[in-house]
This record gives sequence, structure tokens and C-alpha cells, in this order.
Amino acid sequence: MFRFQQTSETFLGIPTAADAAGADVAIFGAVHGTAYPHASSATEETIAPDAVRRAITAASVNIDHWDFDFGGPLLNDGALTVVDLGNVPTAFNANEKNREAIGEATRSVRARGALPILIGGDDSTAIPFIRSLSDLPALHILQIDAHIDWRDRIGDEPLGYSSTMRRASEVPSVRSITQVGIRAVGSARREEVDAAVSWGARIFTVQQTRRSGMAAIADTIPREGALLIHIDLDALDPSICPGVNALSPGGLRLDEVTELIAEAMRGRTLAGFSIVELNPAADVNGMTATVAGRLICHVLGHLARRGP
Repeated sequence: MFRFQQTSETFLGIPTAADAAGADVAIFGAVHGTAYPHASSATEETIAPDAVRRAITAASVNIDHWDFDFGGPLLNDGALTVVDLGNVPTAFNANEKNREAIGEATRSVRARGALPILIGGDDSTAIPFIRSLSDLPALHILQIDAHIDWRDRIGDEPLGYSSTMRRASEVPSVRSITQVGIRAVGSARREEVDAAVSWGARIFTVQQTRRSGMAAIADTIPREGALLIHIDLDALDPSICPGVNALSPGGLRLDEVTELIAEAMRGRTLAGFSIVELNPAADVNGMTATVAGRLICHVLGHLARRGP
């Protein structure tokens, strides 16, 4: 049995557990960041999961109170069983071992029949998370991000935060990637854009996202197979999420992202959800951590109201 590190606080005060047995959903953190040659891996994302737990628990006094976004208590009077497993044991600069642990943790959750929700960590945290879903017949990824993350490598590092979707495209079960909220300048050059488009990725800039509307974008995601939603918090405007490493003005609003989550989950089978790139040291009054927690709440709220 995989052993998680228990935390002093849990997400929304939900029960902690040694494993995901009997749960519909299992939340866990992965305190991991893959450094590039020119940077230190001692990033603030390594304390992000606990920052999200603290912020959302403080902002949501009682999980049984009325949630006006859902017309009732968030978990729909016990319709959804959720546990917080704590954090994946990781170590500074132990990149390969960390990735192995994240993958093993995710597989252990799925083996118990629960849906995994991962709180990172930098964007590279999602690489082993996505790879752990490779046994699915078909997986469709909805990436909500300011950047396409399609670099093959930076320096000698192929598993860094700029390569997440490139590595995802190599997973045999991944059949489509829809990238929403893309804007401004990041690590992508012409060759990365060409590679993404050639592979078949559907790229929606912020302007295209707003012109199309969230329902229309969600309709481009196939309904057969399973869905993975991956959110890099820099997708949201810095006025909403200042606590990220790659600030880029002109991002998505919170209501736009929650609408996209709702539309994407409608009529599709969610296989996993990951949220990454919170930098608590750059946050303002816990705003970004609270938004991250609230986005997880929206996933939980929709799961609690899904049909039989």
C-alpha cells in the first residue's frame, strides 16, 4: 500500500485517510518542482498543497452550509465521499524518485476505485500524473493554461514544466488535447506551435476563447473515453491569481474557468483533475490559493450532482 504523508490540515476539513478505499474522490498533494539548468528547484510550489488546504478551509467555514454556486451543500448532502490523503513523500532534487512516487500514488488511488485530484507542485508534476492514466482506452486532456507547454526539452531536461503537454502527447491513451487560455509569450517558439498543431492539439487563445464561448469549446472535446482536466493557475488573470511564477495580464476570469469546467464535465467521464503552479510567496492575502481551492470545489460540486 502506498504511504502518503499526513498533513495537519485537510482540504475543507474533510476526513483524512491512509488510502482511498471507499472514497469516490481522493485529494492529494505533490510537493515537487523540476528545475532547469539555469534555475533552482527550491521553488515555492513545494509548499503549495498545504497553502491551498489552509486557504480554502479558512474561506469555507462549514462544508455542510449552502453553496450558492450549486444550490445546496457542496457535496450534495453526502452524495459524494471525499478523502484527503495528504502529500506524496518527495525530496529536494530527487526528480526521478519524486516522479515515480507521484505515479505510484495516482495508481494507488485509481486501484481503489477513486478519482484522483492532484494539487502540485510546478507544471511538471502533472507529467507522471498523466502517465499514470496510460491504461485507459482513450483519454482527452483539457489544459487551462497561459502557455502550451510543448517544448521537447530545455537544456538537457525533457521533463520540466515547459514540456508537460509535449510529454502528454506521447502517452498512448491520449487521443486529444484542448488548450484554453493561451496568451502572450512563453517558452514556445514557432517549432513548438507547429508541433502542437501538427499533432492535433486544439489551441484557443483568450480572445478565441471569449469569441467561441465555453460551451462551444467544450463541444470540441470528444465524449467517448475519459477526460482529464489540468489547470495551471497562470491561466487566470493576475488580478485574480497573482501568486504564480509567470504573470501574464489579460487572463481568464474565474467565472469563465468554472463555466468551462462545468461544460467539459457535462456528459463526460472525469478520470482525474490536476491543478499546479501556485507560488505562495508571490500570493496576495491567499487569493490564488483560495481560487485554486475553489476550482477544486467546483469539480467536487459537479461530481456530487452527476447522474447515475
